[in-house]
Amino acid sequence: MSNTSAIFGGIPDTPYGYYSSCDRALIMNVALGYGTLVHEMVHAFMEANFPACPTWFNEGLASLYEQPSERAGHIYGGTNWRLAGLKDAILAGGVPPFEAITKAGRRAFYGERRGIHYAAARYLCYYLQEKGLLVRFYHRFFAEHAKDPTGFATLREVLGERDMRAFQGRWERFVLELTYERGKP
Repeated sequence: MSNTSAIFGGIPDTPYGYYSSCDRALIMNVALGYGTLVHEMVHAFMEANFPACPTWFNEGLASLYEQPSERAGHIYGGTNWRLAGLKDAILAGGVPPFEAITKAGRRAFYGERRGIHYAAARYLCYYLQEKGLLVRFYHRFFAEHAKDPTGFATLREVLGERDMRAFQGRWERFVLELTYERGKP
């Protein structure tokens, strides 16, 4: 990251990496692992394929693939380091409702609760992946984003849920049962 200012000007606000849409470049410290590379590649993919994608889904999907592996020829996200903080937030009652997360704009998403927002969005995507609903959600949301710009209604529809607060309680129990062992998907 030390060469970033010489090449692109400015000092990055992260030691990990970022995607610069203006420069059409992925900038990262690959010494920290390939998870950051895949995360930033997802941002480039989303910009090219779903430019209207809201922050929560863009970051949730990118974060999902920070712990990438492969299943039947497709990318798969395993549990990762964000799990411990999310579990702490769940136990403290500090995870915002999904409706609030999906409606959060860039400034709110990246604000003081950014760690919880990232983790909740990531593990919501993880849940969809594990239930075989992530691809369906993506395609449906992409097709309906003009009518549902946050994705919340599409999420409710794909999950088959009327009461999203009740669903969030079940999702929180699902998350609390997950484990993460460094180096394993």
